[in-house]
Amino acid sequence: FSKKGSIRNRPRKGQSTKLSGRSVRQVQNLASKNRSMSAASIALEVAEVEEPLVSAQTIRCTLQQVGLHWHHLRRKPLLKLAYKKARKQFAEDNLSKSMNYWNHVLWSDETKINLFGSDGVQH
Repeated sequence: FSKKGSIRNRPRKGQSTKLSGRSVRQVQNLASKNRSMSAASIALEVAEVEEPLVSAQTIRCTLQQVGLHWHHLRRKPLLKLAYKKARKQFAEDNLSKSMNYWNHVLWSDETKINLFGSDGVQH
């Protein structure tokens, strides 16, 4: 009142935030406890408590503002140590087999070979 001489609410800059401070802290706790949780699932959990449903993009922006930068999870290696050992054992066991033996072996691998270009990247 002392600066403007009025008690009228002044218009603010920009759009108001969708999430309250409590919800921002909840998002931060959920993301830091379970790093594999997606932004969409965090948005659903926040909506269960109090807030209206917010988009996953809003959750991502909120996490960046609080300093939690999202990342892609590292994929699990396709070959486990046990499989590597079994493959090595198979190679050592069959090292002394003759070439005639291997010519009569029917190989049934799952390799797909394209003769004319690729089928495109598939995830």
